[in-house]
Amino acid sequence: MPNETVNYHCPACGGSMRYDGELAKLRCDFCDSTFTVAQIEALYAQQQQRADSAAEATDEQAAAGTLSDYEVAGRVAGEGKRTVAESLADAREVSAHEVDPIKAFLDRASWNESERAGLRTYTCSSCGAALTVDASQAVAECPYCGSSAVVPGALTAGAKPEMVIPFRVKHDDAQAALASYYKGKKFLPKAFASNNRIAHIQGVYVPFWLYDSHTSGRASFEATNTHSYISGDYRITKTDIYDVRRAGSLAFSRVPADSSSKMPNAHMDAIEPFDYGELTDFSTAYLTGYLAERYDLEATECRAHVEQRMKHSMLDSLQATVTGYGNVSLKSGEAQVSWKDLHYALLPVWLLHTQWQGDDYLFAMNGQTGRFIGNLPVDKFKVALWFVGIFLLAAAATWAICIFLLDMADDSLLWPAVIGVGAAIAAGICWMFYAEMKTAHERSEAAEYISTPLELSEKSDRYVTTRVTRTHIERSNN
Repeated sequence: MPNETVNYHCPACGGSMRYDGELAKLRCDFCDSTFTVAQIEALYAQQQQRADSAAEATDEQAAAGTLSDYEVAGRVAGEGKRTVAESLADAREVSAHEVDPIKAFLDRASWNESERAGLRTYTCSSCGAALTVDASQAVAECPYCGSSAVVPGALTAGAKPEMVIPFRVKHDDAQAALASYYKGKKFLPKAFASNNRIAHIQGVYVPFWLYDSHTSGRASFEATNTHSYISGDYRITKTDIYDVRRAGSLAFSRVPADSSSKMPNAHMDAIEPFDYGELTDFSTAYLTGYLAERYDLEATECRAHVEQRMKHSMLDSLQATVTGYGNVSLKSGEAQVSWKDLHYALLPVWLLHTQWQGDDYLFAMNGQTGRFIGNLPVDKFKVALWFVGIFLLAAAATWAICIFLLDMADDSLLWPAVIGVGAAIAAGICWMFYAEMKTAHERSEAAEYISTPLELSEKSDRYVTTRVTRTHIERSNN
């Protein structure tokens, strides 16, 4: 039975091709020829058209009863598969009355035959990651855990990505970014930076659900204005207290949530944002030279994290409208999220994995913007040295200020001040150094994804009372 499959090989020499983000083209690894995605899609669309024509011819032969026994057996084995035209028609057909964004997406997203034929999947038997590559590429190591126990398999059913952001940052840029990331880290073990070598660097298209919503909320705040003055031997402080209420709504567009259970959410949140201006229609041509993981978390499973981010930003937006006060604090608030559209996209990420002293370290780099994050090991001995050194310097400076500028001769006040200030400064600086070592954090807000201005439906500022405090001023006998 006639059968043609689609693999992305170089039209010039037949070699394997790789997507070059800098050129925004596919480049041949052997003859260095370059082709646009549109050129490759057009070329292989012709191949698929020939494959479909061959299938139609086979149907005609079957109807005429002229197929051989071998062709009949092959035809039976392939029953149930749809043509490309049928798949594309189904993928674009979304009922006009559909209100569930998740079901609407799944109805319109499906793989066609040519895409399935041009892809291969691997499963890591160590961590379970499911990786997708073009059919000409082999996978030797898992980019998540570094295991070499990756097993090839067939592309399974699942929603096809609607959109993709192509890689822009190259492999060498990721390597250089890691070296730069090590610099200036005061608590980094010297052996880790000098002797440790990254075991694997891999460009991966990570699956993301992108959520649209209309979110409304209301909140109550306590706002205060404080002023003070001297009256005799007392400092009088008056605090005017107001009850402030706000309610309103706004829209969020394409808030991302990675849909891979193997990918740490903290890493993916920390490399945001991506520039959605470079989102383009999905094509398997962009996968050449890279891995692509299939989603294993449904949209309903991922949106709880997104919902919390939306609600947090909703309340932040309401609080931002409370102005003219010295201090504003949230008393109570609530927000409701109404889900709108849903998109499935592949976003580019460089993953760098290594092991050191029995622990795994995973670094991630935004394959579009170059933002680099990851958690580094901490040398406890260096922490102690830095703390003691900073403490001694800060304590000495505090002692000099107390003695020569403040004329503080009372030891019962002097030494607690010296020790307390020195320890506070040392702890603060060491905490800042430590925070530089741990840059992978889950995000709690989604401010940059707000797509419409806040519309206030309630705005109330009500004076409540004035709180007065009197503090006695100690006068010097001199």
